[in-house]
Amino acid sequence: MANIYRRQRIPGKGWRFSKVKGGRRDPDAPNAPFYIRVTVDRRRHWDGPYATFEAAREASAAASQVAKAVPTNRAYISDAVETYLAQKQNKARRTVLAYRMVLYQFVDMVKVRFLDEITVDVLRGFKRVLEKEGFAGKTIDTRLNIVYFMLKKNGVTARIPADEMPVIEEEPAMPYSEEELKKLFAAMDAEELIRYKFFLGSGCRDREVTFASWQDIDFEKKTYTVRSKPEVGFTVKNHESRTVGLPDSLIAMLRARRKQAPHDRWIFATEDGTPGNHFLRKLKKIALRAGLNCGQCRTTISKGKYHGKHKVEVSCKTDPVCKHIFLHRLRKTCATRWHESHVPIRTIQHWLGHKNLETTMLYLGVTDSDKLRDQINTAFKD
Repeated sequence: MANIYRRQRIPGKGWRFSKVKGGRRDPDAPNAPFYIRVTVDRRRHWDGPYATFEAAREASAAASQVAKAVPTNRAYISDAVETYLAQKQNKARRTVLAYRMVLYQFVDMVKVRFLDEITVDVLRGFKRVLEKEGFAGKTIDTRLNIVYFMLKKNGVTARIPADEMPVIEEEPAMPYSEEELKKLFAAMDAEELIRYKFFLGSGCRDREVTFASWQDIDFEKKTYTVRSKPEVGFTVKNHESRTVGLPDSLIAMLRARRKQAPHDRWIFATEDGTPGNHFLRKLKKIALRAGLNCGQCRTTISKGKYHGKHKVEVSCKTDPVCKHIFLHRLRKTCATRWHESHVPIRTIQHWLGHKNLETTMLYLGVTDSDKLRDQINTAFKD
């Protein structure tokens, strides 16, 4: 049977629950209301009040019978999530954190506790909650897919039909134009310039630049090798190291930096000697200084410090929040330049670190028509 308690006020401590010992009503409080503590799907809660000890005892016995009736071989969703996260510990730290956040959110939002209770309607309910909270279609699609991966691992085949999934508008690759790059680089100081030239010249991802070390640069072959550094929590995506060819201009900048390197290991280190970061935030500030923001983006951000923090709606006219400025555009610009310079597509795929050629194709922007003026005229030559 579940334990029986009564609730009483304790001087200096407020209200407290105390167990009724010995299976008898406490003689000091014969008329006190009674409570029982029951466990439902491993969640404990108080049930009551009951006016008499006998009523509480009957409820306790009934709760025990219900508990016995629950099959012990059913798998809890929460257990499946923890097992799945443990299996993914070899992935990048940020990936594991993203999985954990989404799957914990799923466990909290759904009203069922066992894997065999997950149906399409349960998943639809999760999707509706995400929509109600204002998440974008792409975010909803990503979170549902993370849930699907976990469910598939546990033999659950429930899926929301494709025609009910959020419509995600496919955006073409948007490399920066020559004019945009000139303005960006003109607004940078020397330290910013070499950092973002490295992004542009290598086509690397954020963390691949963050953890770039001098040992990764081959000045003779003019290459950068992207490799994992598990001792600092960096794992190459897909666990595949790769070597990327760098332009002579970037190699020259790196040679000059190497002579007076700010750090003996990291190419881009902070003042405290740790690998540099916050590249996106800094790029958005540079774009604002350079006058590249579109002026149309609006969002809500936190301003102030500590207790003075407050939400403020801002525009990219005055704040570094333009959604058209992002690091991946430098990566796409690099890929597009390689393609326009006739680097083989399979080589571009390898340099970008893509498993599938289809993904690489999405990174190749449309060549500016001004660069194709001769070809256009030749096509219509009388």
